[in-house]
Amino acid sequence: MARYTQEQIDFIREVAQGRYNTEIAALFNARFGTNVTEGQMKSFKANHQIKSNVPKRRRTESVGLFTNEQKTFIKDNVKGLSNQKLADLVNKRFGVSITARQMNTWKKNHGLSSGLKGSEGMSPPNKGTRGIYNVGGNKTSFKRGARSHNYMPVGSERVNADDYVDIKIADPNRWRGKHLIVWEEHHGQRVPKGYVVIFGDRNRRNFAPDNLILVSRAQLAVMNKHGLIQDNAELTRLGMIVADLYQKISQRKRG
Repeated sequence: MARYTQEQIDFIREVAQGRYNTEIAALFNARFGTNVTEGQMKSFKANHQIKSNVPKRRRTESVGLFTNEQKTFIKDNVKGLSNQKLADLVNKRFGVSITARQMNTWKKNHGLSSGLKGSEGMSPPNKGTRGIYNVGGNKTSFKRGARSHNYMPVGSERVNADDYVDIKIADPNRWRGKHLIVWEEHHGQRVPKGYVVIFGDRNRRNFAPDNLILVSRAQLAVMNKHGLIQDNAELTRLGMIVADLYQKISQRKRG
């Protein structure tokens, strides 16, 4: 962008504090309908002695809610303990701060049960099923105890027709998206109705919690329309902000 108006300069000064160049550029472009890059914004700020006073970015890695050692410990101790007691046991053993809600979500996503009655119990394995689990069987059923040659145990992973990784969460054939499971374990809650989880860098094999972003279906529609999902999770999060601005502008126009 060759020249900035006074209004644009004042806008940058106003929003620069506490924001990174990518954020400032995204807000600027949404406000003025331009296509200023992060590099251009950085140069402009340097030329006009504008500082954001933000810390340098650091890339972080995350292994999920539990380590492999913690997962094994939970599986070994899950029977007979409520979610709260099991969470307390894990917290004491490993010095972490897992809530009962997070523990409950993790157990459900991995097909684990305490064996206790009530909300921590599991549905009967033959509920809503046919074939091998059909009471009394039928002519086409497998014999009791027999399994198909392509049987996959609970916890197995597969790639579905849409190129998403699924995890088997229960027999006989219950699967769920791995990205949903990882997000729910990390946040200790189910994905809300009307929302989806997307990959911040568009890599469907990157399950780092920081790369999994919860967006509403309305936000997703706008982000897809305007190409706001990038190859960088931070830029995609900025795309959410821009999508919200687009929605507000659209609402004002309709008003």
